[in-house]
Amino acid sequence: MSISWGRTQRFKFTSGGALLVWRAPEMPAVYSITYKQDARNKPKSHTVFYFGESADLSKEEHSIGQILANWKSSGGIIDDLFVFIYPMPGSSQYDRSLVQRSLVNDYLPRANGY
Repeated sequence: MSISWGRTQRFKFTSGGALLVWRAPEMPAVYSITYKQDARNKPKSHTVFYFGESADLSKEEHSIGQILANWKSSGGIIDDLFVFIYPMPGSSQYDRSLVQRSLVNDYLPRANGY
């Protein structure tokens, strides 16, 4: 499964599945943490909770732990979170940050401070 985000430029993310069981690969990427606002009526519709970037996703455990704590403190259930990945092999932090900032500005996800 894949999903595209971005209003001015589209970025195709691949599904990593449920966040609770996801094993982050060793790769540079932009990633999104999502949830379904209306799983019953719109089972394929995801709402972005957070956009992040990393030189190595496998080392994002601490950041993702903070996102989970934020989700739980707002009454969310961890089973409801999903992860999507936009791989960026050979990218610099600057390249990934540009994509991340563009998406944050487009969607204003709660865990990114909006």
